[in-house]
Amino acid sequence: MRHTPKEVDLAPLLRPRSVAVLGASDRPSPGRMIIESLDCFGFPGPVYPINPNRETLFGRPCYPSIDELPEPVDVLAVGVNHTRVIEQMQAAARRGVRAAIIFDGGFAERGEEGQRRQEELTAICREAGIALCGPNCMGVVNPHARSSIYIQTLRDPARLAGNVGLVSQSGSIMISLLADCRRFGWSQAISSGNEAVLTAVDFLDYLIDDPATRIIALFLESVREPDRFIAALDRAADRGKPVVVLKVGRSERARRAITSHTGGLAGEA
Repeated sequence: MRHTPKEVDLAPLLRPRSVAVLGASDRPSPGRMIIESLDCFGFPGPVYPINPNRETLFGRPCYPSIDELPEPVDVLAVGVNHTRVIEQMQAAARRGVRAAIIFDGGFAERGEEGQRRQEELTAICREAGIALCGPNCMGVVNPHARSSIYIQTLRDPARLAGNVGLVSQSGSIMISLLADCRRFGWSQAISSGNEAVLTAVDFLDYLIDDPATRIIALFLESVREPDRFIAALDRAADRGKPVVVLKVGRSERARRAITSHTGGLAGEA
């Protein structure tokens, strides 16, 4: 059974004070989308673009590498191809980065080579105590902290803010829910992806203790740690926080889709 190391703190990931964007660019790209989203949200902390080919981007000085960042940031948004992720995460570990989000796929959902790549990624992050979201995810949004490290355009955090905490193993479900804020708003919205380090249960545990969250919504393709999951549900019940779970993947067709989507193993639970 996998357990998140005690030294891993989710606060830098979910309530960041500083963000570095690897793969920042003024061309259409995940890096550009993240910086524009942070600016539209009015993120109050420093944002550090990383691009060795540019001196400035979006009115900010640009840094040639992770090693040359002026401080160990709370979150590194990794907006580069999966073939470059391992070396960049090794640099993040050296620089003392506290948390990271990896958006690209090409890991456990892509066969044996991808599985080996994900295992190496997991080892790097656990050794360094990096709170990793993903890989193969959409990112995280905290409207109350005016933080959006998310590879879709979100323009108005005031419309998004509410008291529902969302954890989704499906990026498309998260996109559709964040696009429609007429019925409820969000305290946190988390796309967990392949869950190489942090799992849906880790995020559930965090939301149970989060004072801004009154209701928790989970969209799950697989439950990787069922004993911890049940214990967390019991704890949420003790706190008086309803947890709404939509679990998919009961059919054989759905199970095959889930394995190729996030590398998860669907079950009957």
